[in-house]
Formats: sequence, C-alpha cells, structure tokens
Amino acid sequence: MKAPVPAETARVAGDASPATEAVRLAFVELMGAERRLRARDQKCAKGELTQSHIRALFAIDKSGEATAGDLAKAAELSPASVSAMLDHLERDGIVERHRSEHDRRVVVVRLTDSGRTLLEEKRALWRRRGAEALADVSDHDLLAAADVMHRMARLLDEL
Repeated sequence: MKAPVPAETARVAGDASPATEAVRLAFVELMGAERRLRARDQKCAKGELTQSHIRALFAIDKSGEATAGDLAKAAELSPASVSAMLDHLERDGIVERHRSEHDRRVVVVRLTDSGRTLLEEKRALWRRRGAEALADVSDHDLLAAADVMHRMARLLDEL
C-alpha cells in the first residue's frame, strides 16, 4: 500500500486541497462580481457617481490632490476618459483643477468641500454595508480572510 502524501507535498506538486480550491473558487466569484460592478458604470444615470468616479475621488482624498495621470491609474481608465470624467466632476462642483504650486505646467485636481462631503457619505455607506455583511464573522476569520486576499493580490501582481 502506498504511503499518504503529506498535504504540503501535495500542494507543492499542484494538487489543491479542498480548502485551497474553495479559496480559488471564491476568488473567481469575487473577481466576477467586481467585473459586474464595473459594467454597471455604463448604466449609471447622468449625474450619478460611477465606481470609476469613486476610485478617482478616493485617490484624490488620500493624497489631497492628484494629476489626471494619477487618477487614470487609480481608476484604471485611459487619460482621455479621465479628462472627460473630470469635466463632469468639475461641472458638478465635486472637484476643482489648479496649476501645481511646484510646476506650473502640471494641473492638479482637488476635492471641493461639496465633493469631500459626497465622498464621506459614500464611504460611510460602504462601511455600513460592509459591516452589516460581515457582522456575524469573527475578527479572527476576518483577519485570516484579509491575509488570503493580500496573498491573492500578490499572486496576480506576480503573473
């Protein structure tokens, strides 16, 4: 009779454990949900913030100001799309553009007070919905899930 293969050896050889397979399938499901969320951007009513808008606004909020290039990277959009997006956000009083104090050739984008308020409302809504969705999950399990997600992110970055 053949001796059982230790789990560590099986994983190195490429045979996924049931738990590893469950993580892989959950990750695929999560990525699909994220793609569907992005696709809904195309169906947003005029004047509503899309997920791309929100990503860009979070990037501005994080650093205080950002260039169009920074926002293109943060929102995963083309520079032309960001320019059009900024036109709308500026028209709606959510952002304002200024020349950089350090380099007059560079235009930076900042949140207006109205934009900051709107972003805080969105952030509070997301946090509340996230807390509700995870209310029955222990801190231990949440920290383990966060570790798994970080590892999956590194895996994607390495591919």
